[in-house]
Order: sequence, then C-alpha cells, then structure tokens
Amino acid sequence: MKKIIYLMLCCLPLFAACGGQKQDVPGEDYKTLTVTTSDQTLQTTYPVTLRGRQTVEVRPQVSGTITKICINEGDAVRQGQVLFIIDQVPYQAALETALANVKSAEAKLQTAKLTADSKEELYKEKIVSDFDRQTAINQLLEAEAALAQAKAEETNARNNLSYTEVKSPVDGVASMIPYRVGALVSSSITEPLVTVSDDQEVYAYFTMAENQMLDLIQQYGSLEDACRQPYPEQRKRV
Repeated sequence: MKKIIYLMLCCLPLFAACGGQKQDVPGEDYKTLTVTTSDQTLQTTYPVTLRGRQTVEVRPQVSGTITKICINEGDAVRQGQVLFIIDQVPYQAALETALANVKSAEAKLQTAKLTADSKEELYKEKIVSDFDRQTAINQLLEAEAALAQAKAEETNARNNLSYTEVKSPVDGVASMIPYRVGALVSSSITEPLVTVSDDQEVYAYFTMAENQMLDLIQQYGSLEDACRQPYPEQRKRV
C-alpha cells in the first residue's frame, strides 16, 4: 500500500507538467457572406375561377323528357341555335286542342252575333221585349270573351310548344351536359341543362387578404391602378 501511495506522489509532478502545456488544435475555415439590403420581387399565387365575358345557364321553360341533344360538350353555339328538344307530343296535342277551341268559339260568336242582330230588328218592330234584346247582346259579349280566351290559350299552347326546343340565348361555348336523352326535366331543376359562355374575353376571379390589398394600394396608389398592371407584384425590402 505504501508503494502505491509513493508511486502516485511521484507521478503528480508529471501530471501537473502535462496540464500546463497548451495543445495545438487544427483550425477550420468557414465561408462567410456579407448581408446587404436590396429590392426583391415576392410573387404570390392565388387559386382563380375563370369565366367568360358572359355566362348564361340554359334551363327549360316546360316540363318533359329530353328526346334529343343537338350539341356536344365544348361546341361553339350561336344565339338561337337549338340545343335540346323536349318531348313535343303533349304540347302539340294541347295546341291542336286550343285551335279547335278557337274555331268553336268563333262559330259561337257568329251565332250570337246573328241572334243579336235578329233580336235588334225584332225589337225595333216591337215583336220581342227589351229583355230578349238585352239577353242576346249579353250572349254576344260572352261569345266574344270566350273567343278571346280561346285565342289566349292558343297563344300559350304555341309558346309551350316552341319552348320544347331549348335554344341558346347567346353566342358562346357549351359546357358539360349533365343530362342525357330520356331524362325528365322541368323549369325547377337545380342544375342547368348546359352553360353557354362567351369566351371572347376571359375574367379571373380570386380572393385576396386585406393586408395584401393594402400593400397593393401602398405600392400603386389604388386597386384600380394595381389591376391595370400586367403582372401585379409586391416589392418589399428584405
């Protein structure tokens, strides 16, 4: 045990001598960059919705099943061009009924007119009473009203028949067609038969945060001036 303690005491000066020496450590070179201020262009992307100059949803004005689709998706269509045909049979029958009613009303009107003229002559001869004369006049007025009503129904039936041919209200390009032949449609359908877009001019619709709008106003003076820029940019000092 004494030998071990003696050996440790002898080694202490050596440890002290080693601890006092500064050892050389090889250094490393690092690349450095001097930071300076400059103008940089920060570009921001926005999800947009593209729409033509005029976009019109085409919907039927009468109810029925589609019997023919006259266009394809993506076709260029003209104003007044027939796009769809709805079953015309019931509307053709309604028109024929209306025409028959008009003829019947015209015949009744002629009869009422002859009766009224006859009663007028008989009244002048004091053969019939004023009551009979006035009754004939009232029947004539009633016949005239019935004819006017029949003609109005004829006009309505003609319009309904014409509405079975769904036409394009504007020039443009047809969108996707969600309906097929045999589909039952009406004026209350939630999805239009087709959408016709005039793509002579195309507009992009997007939303922008308020702070971004303020930045554009600060840079260009107003939103109108910013919109006139071909590529609106935001310049910030970084």
